[in-house]
Amino acid sequence: MSTEDAAHGPAGQDGSRRTHPLTPLLTGWKIFAGVIAVIAAQNLAQLVGEFTVRRALLGLGALVVALVVAVGVSALIWWRTTYEISSDGVTRRSGLLTRTGRTAPRERIESVSVERPAVPRLLGLAKVRVEFAGGSESHLDIAYITAADAETIRTEILDVAAGGPAGRAGTTGVVGAAAGGPVDGGPAVDGTTADDLAAGDAPGTPAQAPKSAEDGMPGAPARDRGLRESLREVAYDGVTDGDLIAQIPTTRLLHAMLRDVGWLIGLVVGVVWIIVTAIIAWRTDGAGTGLIAAALPAIVAVPQAVLHRLEGGWGFVSRDTDRGLRMRRGLFSTRTDNLGAGRVQDLRLRRPLLWRGPAWTEARVSVAGIGEDDSSAATSALPVGTREELLRTLGHLLPTLGTEDDAALLDRLLTARARDLGGIGPRHRLFFIGRRTRRVLLLRGALVLRSGVITAKVQIVPRERIQGLALAQGPVGRMTSTATLTVGVAAARAEIAGVDIADVLELEDALRPDAAQGRRYRDRDDWPRPPLGPDAHAPSAPAPAIAPDSAPAPVSTPAPAPGDDA
Repeated sequence: MSTEDAAHGPAGQDGSRRTHPLTPLLTGWKIFAGVIAVIAAQNLAQLVGEFTVRRALLGLGALVVALVVAVGVSALIWWRTTYEISSDGVTRRSGLLTRTGRTAPRERIESVSVERPAVPRLLGLAKVRVEFAGGSESHLDIAYITAADAETIRTEILDVAAGGPAGRAGTTGVVGAAAGGPVDGGPAVDGTTADDLAAGDAPGTPAQAPKSAEDGMPGAPARDRGLRESLREVAYDGVTDGDLIAQIPTTRLLHAMLRDVGWLIGLVVGVVWIIVTAIIAWRTDGAGTGLIAAALPAIVAVPQAVLHRLEGGWGFVSRDTDRGLRMRRGLFSTRTDNLGAGRVQDLRLRRPLLWRGPAWTEARVSVAGIGEDDSSAATSALPVGTREELLRTLGHLLPTLGTEDDAALLDRLLTARARDLGGIGPRHRLFFIGRRTRRVLLLRGALVLRSGVITAKVQIVPRERIQGLALAQGPVGRMTSTATLTVGVAAARAEIAGVDIADVLELEDALRPDAAQGRRYRDRDDWPRPPLGPDAHAPSAPAPAIAPDSAPAPVSTPAPAPGDDA
């Protein structure tokens, strides 16, 4: 057996492979836990009120039988489930009686993530998730495999997605120097500063000078560096290669949570819900099972919200690799993702009121095929970053905005008053809040939307990603001579509402060439032709170039109507 076969498990005659033998135990336990949770939630009060030792023993026996059955069914499913990585993509086949196959085509693969849930992580196992462009549930999971095999398979799938051969794992290396200023020097989770990691520990960078007598002792630096490298490999799940783009210290993450007013309001509402529910249940049924059953959902929801936020940014680190921006995050359950610059459809920036002092910003992206089910998904490109980290992240994910100083424009978008930004926006008195918070700027390279009252929000849609436009006018719009323009991209949309109909029509005229030609002609040489068509063997005509200078001019800023500043 070759080294590759030993790493990936025994292969079938068709090249298919199975996951780790402990997979049935993990999946069976989840099925068992789900059934128990449903039964307990619906019959908790009755179970507590009718408790006896005999019934407890009978129930325990029934649970053991149910667990054995769940693991047995999971073992049969595992035996009939295989996966295969070929030059055409990734395929997973499953099914006991009816065999089904699910394929992630090579050309549609958007991202490959390595997830390490809490329990599998204790066993040294991980899950590889392949996200691809498509409809709902457009992902394919390979679960569970060893952590080392997960990294090998991730690299192999990325090679296939890039057009390379299957079955050979590539290497990750340093691509180039990151743009922007120095990395934030705050302490990391293990107490090491980001400057230490960037200057002394990152591969391919000069080592730091000794900081102490112990570091300067003969033979000590090599041992210390080796120990630090080993600890970093474990702490950051192997995300240590490439230029450091951003790293979030634990202190910054905790301070950001306490400064996020919107999130804190939701947390306070959850706590008040627990108190009010407990008081009502206590006055109605007394201190009994009814009190526990009534308060239990809220008691579970509040800690879950806190843990959910921590998991999204704990130990976050992003690095520039030859396969795009690679990110790692997570406390109990960890996850690593790859984001390629060509996959990003739009970018959304968020800066709450109390983040404006330290100039922290959250950055999220939309990627075709990747949902937004939680904050720990691949769409969170920067949970809470400094100005320098934001500029480096954007420089690796988005093309230029087309201005003389994009960095200065981003600062103005996040700090200035909306009505001082120019562009177009609501002007009718009926939209008294939108007149002061919403603005639309059409730049040479992107469409920019600014909104938000307490929290400043900025959405950036590259013009080359625009796929469709939809103009609508409802009863209120007809009365106020306003309309709504919806700009569609592959995984998101931008909605411009409450703007005067004349401004909307002007903006639509400027964006129509982007929606009609930007993608239609860019890959024209690769369009399939009918095999019997008259031009089937004729050389393809060159795709018309859309030069930056031919882009529509920016929308002129209309003169403010009387009473705009009232």
